[in-house]
Amino acid sequence: MRARACIKCREYVVIHPGNPVNQLDIKKFEKAHLNHTIMTVDLSEIKGIYNSFKNHVAEESSQEAS
Repeated sequence: MRARACIKCREYVVIHPGNPVNQLDIKKFEKAHLNHTIMTVDLSEIKGIYNSFKNHVAEESSQEAS
C-alpha cells in the first residue's frame, strides 16, 4: 500500500486508487502541506514514525465542535 507523506510535518495520507473520497483527502493533504517536501512511499516505510493526516483532521474538527 502506498502513501503520500510530508517530511517536514511527519504526516501521511494513504492512497486508495479509484476511491473519489480518498482523492479529496489527498488534495486536502497536499493543500495543507503546500511548499513542504511531499513524497510517495510504501506505508510500511513510515507506519509508526509518521502520524496519519486523517486522524489529525478529525481531532481538529472535534475540538472546533466543543
